[in-house]
Amino acid sequence: MPAWREPAAWEGESEAGGVRLPAEMLAGVALQELTVHGWDLARATGQPFTPDALTVEVLHSAVAPFVTGEDVPGLFKAPVPVADDAPLLDRTIALTGRDPNWTPST
Repeated sequence: MPAWREPAAWEGESEAGGVRLPAEMLAGVALQELTVHGWDLARATGQPFTPDALTVEVLHSAVAPFVTGEDVPGLFKAPVPVADDAPLLDRTIALTGRDPNWTPST
């Protein structure tokens, strides 16, 4: 997204949903929303979802600090267990309480 390429986009504070956050944190929230819900939509409709490696690395770094091993009200369910050697996207999706192996019922 071109707007996030500007260094000034990462400075100062901004507001989303009535909550004021540092711009860098808000960028992580936006990345999480777009990527995790993109995965949700792709998985629910049987579509492939392959974000680039850097996106997944940044997403994992943004999500991991909020994970406690239990539900995080308003954010995530408790993490779903996955293998330590699972792909980073699967491990990150699992941190949000989603089963990376989930498929829609037929």
